[in-house]
Amino acid sequence: MPRTVLITGCSSGIGQVTARLLAEEGFHVLAGVRGAEQAAALADPRQPRLEPVHLDVTCDGQIDRVLAMLAERPEANGLFALVNNAGLGLPAALELATLEEVRRVFEVNTIGPLRLIQRCLPQLRRGAGRVVNMSSVNGALALPTVGAYSASKFALEAISDALRVELRPWGIPISLIQPGQINTAIFAKGRAALAERAGQIPEQLQAGYGPLYARARRYNERGAQSSSSPERVARLVLRVLRVRRPKARYKLGFDAYGLALLQTVLPQRLLDRVLARASGVLKACRQMR
Repeated sequence: MPRTVLITGCSSGIGQVTARLLAEEGFHVLAGVRGAEQAAALADPRQPRLEPVHLDVTCDGQIDRVLAMLAERPEANGLFALVNNAGLGLPAALELATLEEVRRVFEVNTIGPLRLIQRCLPQLRRGAGRVVNMSSVNGALALPTVGAYSASKFALEAISDALRVELRPWGIPISLIQPGQINTAIFAKGRAALAERAGQIPEQLQAGYGPLYARARRYNERGAQSSSSPERVARLVLRVLRVRRPKARYKLGFDAYGLALLQTVLPQRLLDRVLARASGVLKACRQMR
């Protein structure tokens, strides 16, 4: 029987491409989407093993319904893999982000994956399964204007590290994928969000944060032109599911390896200066003198 994989965040981008690829490769994919419109767009009669399911990672009731549906299918033989892909960004300087916004980011990016793992463990034990958590290069290095997002991914990395050891008695591997910039619709959302937030900078803080937001918008446009595609991430997820002993972490993209190298070889003070220059903070410092 096909092995069953549950993927969150399949409405678009990495999640959608990964769901389609795994179904093509013979997995039975439960593809989590948040609404009927997204489910209809994902459903494909040519891919009977691709099954859209309503799944908001912050909603206990929807998670329970998906798992109850899985438990009622004896042919499924448990869950072979849980891929926590759903995520939420917050392009804002931390001073200008509301605490409610930050809580929402943590609820989706950190608490959501932990909630899914806890609820899915009985089915993962039954299916001799594994977990793949979609982290980010920002889960290893915090960058300006994405501090809340980075914090949520740092926390996801910590949770994954702890679970990887705690679940060894049941042989359930926990793997993290750390992609750099991937060319998805997230940059269109980032473009609109950065433009809106740049217009909301208080006048007395404009000299300090204006150059930072302007540089963030430039990097966002560069990300929209990235050569790294969602298909590359999907193929990596497929490899993680097929390998007998998956690694703890997988990096993807030149920028992911480059930033990791900088973090390894540069002292913190020098790394901070490099990031301040790259993000426009040094320009802001000069303007405020």
